[in-house]
Amino acid sequence: MQVESICLGQLATNCYLVSVDGVIVLIDPAEPSESLFSFIGKRKIDLVVNTHGHFDHIGGDWALQTKGAQVLIHQKDLQFVDRFYPDHPPFDRYLEEGEEIAGILRVLYVPGHSPGSIALIGDGVLFSGDLLFAGSIGRTDLPGGSIKEMRRSLRRIRALPGDYRVYPGHGGITTLEKERKTNPFFSA
Repeated sequence: MQVESICLGQLATNCYLVSVDGVIVLIDPAEPSESLFSFIGKRKIDLVVNTHGHFDHIGGDWALQTKGAQVLIHQKDLQFVDRFYPDHPPFDRYLEEGEEIAGILRVLYVPGHSPGSIALIGDGVLFSGDLLFAGSIGRTDLPGGSIKEMRRSLRRIRALPGDYRVYPGHGGITTLEKERKTNPFFSA
């Protein structure tokens, strides 16, 4: 599995390009910018996966959809997409807990930051969206956020066996083991 990243948009959202055996998945394309398309280059994106529906993670979805990518999100965050982009084209599919994406990533339903937040787990990697950051966690004070759900989701991630390289929605890359030991929010 090869993972590349670029930081996009006003809120410095991490966008990840994951490729395995010719399948390319793009996670959280924040905006349809020249930077995004330069990052992608001539590669064909097969799937766009949104870890949640906040505007700073989904802005590039439909520009990629017009280029042949399927765009996926959890249905419980459709309310935010509808508010930020009221005339958006339909999503190609709604994601559910345990679903396999392109045979390389598995969906974990982790509400708290938003009702439809997901994380993606693969071979030694965890794309945490806005659930878990290096040394911190995502906000729960936005509409649809829930500290109770966030705590439950964090306990679930903390209990995963082994270590993972964590690719968060914002900020630097970390490891699950490091967060278990040092993240004050994660251990609470």
